[in-house]
Amino acid sequence: MSYIGLGPRSTTAAKDQTGRNTGNLTSAFTPAVLGFHVSQYECYHMVVTAVPPGTSGQIYLNASQWGFTFPDSGTEWDPSQPMILNSGMELDVLWNISATAPPSLPIVTAWFRYDNTIPGNA
Repeated sequence: MSYIGLGPRSTTAAKDQTGRNTGNLTSAFTPAVLGFHVSQYECYHMVVTAVPPGTSGQIYLNASQWGFTFPDSGTEWDPSQPMILNSGMELDVLWNISATAPPSLPIVTAWFRYDNTIPGNA
């Protein structure tokens, strides 16, 4: 494998637009936010900050639940098995925070990379 970094992308939680978290905040890494032009890549690190205490977030990859987080103001994620994404996929964190007058807006920063030996990534 020969990984090439795609750099970090950040998103601040906003009123849910996915339809899976109505009335609450969602951090959405849409294809437009990601903007990568490779066929397959991976998320290998994530950091969440500005999260109100007692908050939880459900992590979705292309509308399927992938995991969860229970941060206490912030947390960091370094998986042993990175999250694999294909071009056009969406990564979302659905927060249990009401979109009306939230105490703060969580910020999610994720780092991405790709293997240039995979066909379609060269």
